[in-house]
Amino acid sequence: MAELMVVPVSTSVLTSADTWETIISSCVGMVHPGDVICLTGEAAAIMQNRYIRPEEMQPGFLERFFCRLLPEDDPFSNLYIMASAMETAGKWKTLIWNILGRLCALAGYEDIFFIHCPEADFFSAVAESMPPYDKCIIYRPLGVKKLCEEIAARTGAYGAVIVETREWKKVTILGTSRKVSARKAAHILAKAPFSSGKQHIPMAIIRNYVQG
Repeated sequence: MAELMVVPVSTSVLTSADTWETIISSCVGMVHPGDVICLTGEAAAIMQNRYIRPEEMQPGFLERFFCRLLPEDDPFSNLYIMASAMETAGKWKTLIWNILGRLCALAGYEDIFFIHCPEADFFSAVAESMPPYDKCIIYRPLGVKKLCEEIAARTGAYGAVIVETREWKKVTILGTSRKVSARKAAHILAKAPFSSGKQHIPMAIIRNYVQG
């Protein structure tokens, strides 16, 4: 039986000017039919132009007032995270679902805000990004299942996953193509995660996923 392994794929620093052809060309000749292509969610979001620099924002009264009502350990107590959410999802939509989400959390229902405002979902550990994105607020990519299906189809791989790997043995699968198990992919990548914080290694190939 062929050995299951994770092979990192180095690329140039990906930007919003890149297309999926960049991803495809980076792994041409490396992909086998039983492999799974892995792409960090951060890289996917940057390619979708889903990031913003704090200096580009101009928070208003509503953002400043509401974020001050929140505890300091809440990410939305950060003025620029609150402002970025209101900019992407809309001020009143953000405000209403933030309040409703907190009330629902008291009853045990989590992530209500991000379910109704998915465009405002973000990666919190943005400081780990490589320049010039280390000072940006980077949102989570949209349409991850569709992206995975496209990557798998265009590369000839068995499947694809969009993944967040921030710390050793801590892996979050953001989306997979239909034939890939998120649980199995997370288990494999937790043993040998590729680098999410370093943008020049935003990809990896799970070699022989089908046989593993």
